[in-house]
Amino acid sequence: MQKIEIYTRPGCGYCTHAKRLLLNRGLTFVEYDVYLQPEKINQLHARTSARAYPQIFIGNISIGGFSELLTHAQHGLLTKKSVNYSRK
Repeated sequence: MQKIEIYTRPGCGYCTHAKRLLLNRGLTFVEYDVYLQPEKINQLHARTSARAYPQIFIGNISIGGFSELLTHAQHGLLTKKSVNYSRK
């Protein structure tokens, strides 16, 4: 599986659901909390024009938010067995 990155903010229910879905699937991902790391906001804006949270990238390609992640999961596109959660 390619690198998964997720931009989140505190109090975001969809962010929580997205992370839970990834963890339950055993997927490794890197979380960027834009409140703890405000410099990541500019990085996010350079990568996509979307402004809602979460914003999820798989292999450096923006897939969108939680709804799009869920669609990927429903179509069998999220499959990896090892979990390695980290916050950068």
